[in-house]
Amino acid sequence: MKRISIFLAILMLLGISSPFSNEAVAANENYAWVLVERYVFPLPEMKPGHYTHTYNMTGNTIEVQITTPYGLGAYASADYNNPANMHAKYTWSEPPQVIKANQAVTINFDQEVISNKNGNYGLSFSPFFHLDSADLDLGYATSSKVIPKVVYPNGVEGKNFGLGSYKDAESQKTTTAKMTLNFSGAGTAGAKKALFFGVYDGNNVGVKYVYEWKDASKLPVNSADPFMYGVRIMWQPASGLGYRVFRSEVMGELGVSVTDFYIENTSFADVNVKPNTTYYYTVKPVISEAKPLENVDEKLGEAIATFTVKTGNDVGSNTKFKHFILLKMGDPNMSVDGIVKEIDPGRGTVVAMISNRTMVPIRAIVEAMDGTVGWDGNTQKITLNARGNKVEMWIGKLDIKVNGVNKKMDVAPVIKNGRTYVPVRFSAENLNCKVDWINSTQEAVIVYEE
Repeated sequence: MKRISIFLAILMLLGISSPFSNEAVAANENYAWVLVERYVFPLPEMKPGHYTHTYNMTGNTIEVQITTPYGLGAYASADYNNPANMHAKYTWSEPPQVIKANQAVTINFDQEVISNKNGNYGLSFSPFFHLDSADLDLGYATSSKVIPKVVYPNGVEGKNFGLGSYKDAESQKTTTAKMTLNFSGAGTAGAKKALFFGVYDGNNVGVKYVYEWKDASKLPVNSADPFMYGVRIMWQPASGLGYRVFRSEVMGELGVSVTDFYIENTSFADVNVKPNTTYYYTVKPVISEAKPLENVDEKLGEAIATFTVKTGNDVGSNTKFKHFILLKMGDPNMSVDGIVKEIDPGRGTVVAMISNRTMVPIRAIVEAMDGTVGWDGNTQKITLNARGNKVEMWIGKLDIKVNGVNKKMDVAPVIKNGRTYVPVRFSAENLNCKVDWINSTQEAVIVYEE
């Protein structure tokens, strides 16, 4: 009888504890390896000697060159007619921001061969990609190191990818390949692992991507939403020089870049759109800049975000080109047509919310419209001249004069921390601009036509 009672008690305990176990499992399902740091290792410093090693890294491109003034010749004697010059560039794609336990991770990379002359030396270099402990320097490894499988475009698995002596025949020219490895399984909260990518030529050049096992459900999500005057896009950061945002009206087509330059922040307001139109957006990181004089195109990574958005009825006419200024609460920078600028250069001044109105130091905003700002210390009057309009306001007063006509505001300009703040909506709208507030991102978007 006692045995039965004990057995029932154990069952009851298990029944009571099982909800907590399920809760823990459910919480753990949100956990993943999340990218928390991208560290670029300093380039090796090599003193000139028998060999000359040259390194360069820009964005996601590593350039390596080894030269020596003469080769060894057929019988290991100096041969000044056979100098060594091994020279190549390696450009790679970024690993994912979030990696599930045991997930396969693939890096795509290009090898651009500029010169492949080893002068009868046993010179070579090769790219590498591996998973290991997060606290290691480049070139060091533990017994838990995970190395990848390398596959050429034709599907053949590489045995020894690299340029120069003792490397695969397929890799002695400009080519592409993929490196794939399986990431670690589930970790404990706060545990860290790292992916290493680089090039080895006797020295190591490269980067480290540090991942932490943490709750991935709390990360900011990619989003794209229509607003009154266009489409607001936001994406997670990725490594590189910046981003290209492409827009198309045809599904499956990349379309055109919405700017002539790459965007340095992770948000954009596309105001040059048509009403009632479905657009397809693609965001790609910029790995390296174009070099027109060298006939080198801009290098882009794989797409990090895609969106489908339909604009509303009230977007307005698309006959004139539109500009935008994007302001975010708590951010000392603003985005002017995708170019990041300081709101108040050198002072770190941010947008403020006063009496439920968005207040800004107005000078940089008006000057971005090619306008001017005047200040009369005797009367404490601010005068804005832009887009053919003149707006006059006074510190502490609700009066506003627009092109000589007296009007009223519901919040007065103020002086805060030595800077003059004015209500952005009253200022901008009276300069013939449109202003919209996006509550989800705490941003004000000013839109105006040429």
